[in-house]
Amino acid sequence: MMRMIRFVVLTWMAVGLVPGPRPCQAQAVVIGAGYATPGTIDVAPGQVITIFARVPGKIPADTVSATPPLPFKLAGFSVVLRQTFPSDPKQIPLLSVADYQSCSVVAPLVCDTVSMITVQVPFELTPNVNTVPKTTVPQNFARLEISYNDAPTNSLFVNPVPDRIHILNSCDVAAAPLRQQESCLPLITRADGTVVSPDNAPQPGEVLSVSVVGLGPANTPVATGVAAPQDPVAVDGVLIGLDARANASPGMPLAVSSFPANSALLKSGLVGIYQVTFTVPSLPPGTPACSDMVRSNLTINIGRTASYDGVGICVDTSGTPATPSSGRRHVPPAKM
Repeated sequence: MMRMIRFVVLTWMAVGLVPGPRPCQAQAVVIGAGYATPGTIDVAPGQVITIFARVPGKIPADTVSATPPLPFKLAGFSVVLRQTFPSDPKQIPLLSVADYQSCSVVAPLVCDTVSMITVQVPFELTPNVNTVPKTTVPQNFARLEISYNDAPTNSLFVNPVPDRIHILNSCDVAAAPLRQQESCLPLITRADGTVVSPDNAPQPGEVLSVSVVGLGPANTPVATGVAAPQDPVAVDGVLIGLDARANASPGMPLAVSSFPANSALLKSGLVGIYQVTFTVPSLPPGTPACSDMVRSNLTINIGRTASYDGVGICVDTSGTPATPSSGRRHVPPAKM
């Protein structure tokens, strides 16, 4: 009897009367490549980040930018933060949306429209704090859900952290409100507002300002998506480490060789951008001047609780004695 039933079912499947397994018709979406599973993105409360999303069939559109207070929907896009706790979904304010086409020149020509959606992560994001001994607070999981014309498109899984420091470059999408020129330079400015460059090198003793994102919550709570107030809003615990070696790589500021920033403030009138100031030290004797081979002679490292970022600049060495020196050079902390 069982053989008869099995024969009948297989016969029906063969003629299409019983639905059998069918190939999956869903479109595959590539989320990464290489030799490791793509990981989540670290983000901090209040951080300005750019999400790169692909909407199949989307026609490239003109760039759209918003002014504070930022809207929750821009150029058809909207983003929602969902996290373990608090569990209430939070709408995310958008700063800008810009499209670009990514094309492969291999025949036949294939192009994708990629949308760059710059947002400010809500200050209400609950960061995970890694402490020793381990905290008993459960881990917070979070994701950003992106929609286009009210239809879900993509999700970005994120790891909430206390801070995720990034020194802005003039070519960063998030740096649009500060952009002065087309060349890609770190947004480090002198007192007159000009950007530091090999042709505009600062002197020892000058106070420079570094524009960063991702420093995390300020001392005074600020609403997400609104411009920072005129009255200074400070951020504590920001350290500066200075390394006066030629072409030195960035590194986490060490407690024994770093010092507090002169100031770390939210930039008035802007959303989610901080200004960190420090004093350029006198360089050790023998520090080389910048050249084709020496791209920087002072590396600025900025750190806080969980992250750091660094960038090299050129400092004028015309007043530095050219006596030879050997070994690792150490820059003493600037006097406060």
